Amino acid sequence: MLTQHDIQLVCDVRAEPRRAYRGTYTFNPEKSHGPLPRLLAQAGLDYRWFPALGNPDRQDPEMHAFQRLMAQEAESRLQPLRACLQAQRACLLCAEQDAQRCHRRIITQYMTAYGYVVQHL
Repeated sequence: MLTQHDIQLVCDVRAEPRRAYRGTYTFNPEKSHGPLPRLLAQAGLDYRWFPALGNPDRQDPEMHAFQRLMAQEAESRLQPLRACLQAQRACLLCAEQDAQRCHRRIITQYMTAYGYVVQHL
């Protein structure tokens, strides 16, 4: 699906990408490796983790903490992502399947305000 939408970069916005997904650890930030970056590379896709865009409080279903954080620091937290988007078409990756219940919704609201076109895949 990613290649069908001309995605070149997968932007991991999970606060803790080392968490297991279905029993498999997807990425270990301390060691900078894991099966997810390898699998994406095999498909010709780049992977990058954006720790500053992770939701610090997964126990907050309304994402109030993340909303406050972004209201104060959106510019600096989004700058690395915006720099990547200058050169590559990207998608955001998180563990939550429903974008409306995920902090990706907040990130994409800011990106839309900056003039980026957002499409949910």
